Amino acid sequence: MQASRFKIALSVVVLVIGLAVTVLAVSSASFTATSGILIDFGEYDVIYTGVDTDDDPDPVGALEYACDRNGLELVMEGGRVVSIGSVSNGSGSEWSLFVVERGQREWTRVTGDPSDIEVDDYSAVCWGYRPQGGVPTCAVDDTGVCFYGYPVPERVVAISPSVTETVCAVGGLDRIVGTDMYSNYPSAVAEGHEDGSIAVVGGFTNPSYEMVLKQDPDLVVCTGSQNAHVQMAEKLRSVGVDVLVTNGGEAISTVMDNTYMVGVALGLGGAAVELIGTTESQIGDVEDVLRSYADVWDKPVMLSLSAVKSPWVSGSNKYISDIMTHVRAHNVYSGESGWVQVNAETVLRNDPHYIVVVTNDYEATQSDYDAMIASMSSEWRGTTAYKQGNIYLLVGDACDLASRPGPRVAQMAELMARMVHGGAFDDGIDVPKFIGDGYRDYLTFTKEGSV
Repeated sequence: MQASRFKIALSVVVLVIGLAVTVLAVSSASFTATSGILIDFGEYDVIYTGVDTDDDPDPVGALEYACDRNGLELVMEGGRVVSIGSVSNGSGSEWSLFVVERGQREWTRVTGDPSDIEVDDYSAVCWGYRPQGGVPTCAVDDTGVCFYGYPVPERVVAISPSVTETVCAVGGLDRIVGTDMYSNYPSAVAEGHEDGSIAVVGGFTNPSYEMVLKQDPDLVVCTGSQNAHVQMAEKLRSVGVDVLVTNGGEAISTVMDNTYMVGVALGLGGAAVELIGTTESQIGDVEDVLRSYADVWDKPVMLSLSAVKSPWVSGSNKYISDIMTHVRAHNVYSGESGWVQVNAETVLRNDPHYIVVVTNDYEATQSDYDAMIASMSSEWRGTTAYKQGNIYLLVGDACDLASRPGPRVAQMAELMARMVHGGAFDDGIDVPKFIGDGYRDYLTFTKEGSV
């Protein structure tokens, strides 16, 4: 009887301890994931501070706490923020309060009394220095979940090639324990697949939930462009795994935002901001070359995934199409959206002056290039691009470069500019009609970009 009572008492103690641990874990998860305040100075210059919302439930109290913690002088007048640190209202910008409603992705400027708001009621709360109509740096992922406050991960699974490249580019290569089967860049990822140090957790469109969990990740990074990834994120979060769902859009600005959010989630925000600055500067250098060249005009370009009669081509809202706008090229299929299969007649009617074929159906050799040209239909042969010999073939690493919205965006911008406006670059580099793994040989401004 005494032994039985001891067992019951012991069970109660274990249960109480278990409940306490659970409460602490839930409290901790809530604190790191949602209970924080952002101070955004602009251009990805953001400070995140976790706050105890029992003490500072409203944005003003949270801001006072954050400024005190970070050694920033705060000046307020009549409940209005006048300055934070050395940044004061003026020059068309001022400090304003912004929030992201739960389940949403966009910032909303608060026009009422900030003290009426509680930090815990929103996915993200930010004091941002912005002009009228401007909004702060992104703070939630493609599913509306705040990516600030995650514990620094040691085991990362990335389930898309562009995401894997981004994780590596910000310095997270040594943390990757799993990727999708198509992730092959940088080369260390492919080598990890071969030696077993990096697991393959399925395809890009069909990752395996079981394989992902088997890697015991503390962060999984995926993309919102794939419904399978969003569903995976929901399942993983339900069992306590942190997940970052990068934005599914493919504009250059979206690539920069994704770079930033990956860096922040990995605890490598500083490296991400530095990479963004370098990338934007390199693209600017390419644009400067084109601006100073007298013969630059928006030349008609078609980017195709094959050389068949009725190909799949890039319309608008794709990474490569946005790159074209930065290098004075006109996407002849900009009236379409996404990747779209088109009739051969439209190829002739749109008459691209340059055609870029992005495929791994060929090798980067003269014989394969000649075979591709010889296979072209009469419609393709009727284009200005064919008649003037302005058809390029990108295979291997160059193919990946053109099709993945990731951190090598500046390199693709320079390569596209050199294909379309070769005469603008007075450095003796002639871009061949077929380009493969050695694409960096034809770059100067961005040769050392990314990883």
